Amino acid sequence: MKREELKAMGLTDEQVESVMAKNGAEVAALNTQITTLKSEKAQLENDKKVITKEKEDKEKAIAELQKNSISKEEYDKKVKEIEENAKKENEEYVYNDLLNKGLDDAKVLKDEFTRTAIISLINKDKDKTKISDDKKSIVGLKELIENYKKQAPHFFEKKASGYSPVDPEGDKGDGDGEVSMASNFAKRNNAEDKAEKSQFFD
Repeated sequence: MKREELKAMGLTDEQVESVMAKNGAEVAALNTQITTLKSEKAQLENDKKVITKEKEDKEKAIAELQKNSISKEEYDKKVKEIEENAKKENEEYVYNDLLNKGLDDAKVLKDEFTRTAIISLINKDKDKTKISDDKKSIVGLKELIENYKKQAPHFFEKKASGYSPVDPEGDKGDGDGEVSMASNFAKRNNAEDKAEKSQFFD
């Protein structure tokens, strides 16, 4: 309901604000549940894809062994590689999912150029991060993001005291004809990956 409708029902301003605040909290909780369910659904779909591929690859290996196309030693080696690849693919999915959640929590702008830029920076420092034991977060990500926030605040949602962010609707300029830093970063990074990180914080 809108404030005007609540007031028309005879509620005081204080009561209206209380109802609106409660409604807002309930909506936020529902949105969180929906986001969680979508994430879990996507994880299950990825698990199914990885398991299916692993099963098919192992069946092919067994067929090759039965035809004497490969030795038992080669079969064992191939099965080990299949299992390692499946584990790696699953870990990469979990990492990327947690990474995007971490960027959302840190209020990183969602336009393609900004996300490409900051993810590229994080990938350069990936050895400083790892998936937590409970697989619910990335250890070290918060520290990296805090550092980027100090050096490149334009990557994050606008603050009252601050800067002009990249237009999330796709405007890649900053309003006066200059191309945004995030845009330049993404273009350079896609073309070649030779520049040092300091270049992107000038």
